[in-house]
Amino acid sequence: MQMAPRITTIGNYYTHQDYSVDFFGDELIVTVTRTPSVIRQWINKVHFFNRFTSHPLVVGVGVYWTLLSPADTLQLCVGTRCIIIQLSHCDHVPYALHNFLACYTHVGVWNSQDAKKLEQCRHQLKIGKLLDIRKYVEGSRGSLRGCSFEEIVEQCLGYRGVRADPEVSRSDWSVYDLCHDQILQASIDVYVCYKLGVTGRLWEV
Repeated sequence: MQMAPRITTIGNYYTHQDYSVDFFGDELIVTVTRTPSVIRQWINKVHFFNRFTSHPLVVGVGVYWTLLSPADTLQLCVGTRCIIIQLSHCDHVPYALHNFLACYTHVGVWNSQDAKKLEQCRHQLKIGKLLDIRKYVEGSRGSLRGCSFEEIVEQCLGYRGVRADPEVSRSDWSVYDLCHDQILQASIDVYVCYKLGVTGRLWEV
């Protein structure tokens, strides 16, 4: 019997919060922050732990916004390390983030507006290469281009019931303290995109 993903707080600091997400046996370490130095440290750790990877870096990426802001959060994932950057609460973002987004292959889902939203936010972030996973993954019956997130996860990874909850998606992502449901959904979204981006060798696209 498959267990639903679970989230546990493992660190609560002035500059950030750390969580452990159990996603069907994979432990994701998720950092939520609005602090430039923490963002820079996360990027440095990604580069350190992936310096011997046999393929170019692939990054899972997602964006959430509200009507009052083009981009409230930016979430990134490489391996089992995820970060949720609270853009609407950042005084500024480090140059390392601009450089990180400009390089590598970034993979999301249903993300036709994400690049535009990031450019329109006050940090003016630009993604160099952004792909929608739906255009590249296939299931037992062929292309999954028109499928939901839940269907893609079940067809490609074998996990049932992993869905993007519409109520969570429409919730207030500009809040200072994100709730566990928001953190869980945002991190699982980008982790799945990362994992499918690697198995699909999307750095070759």
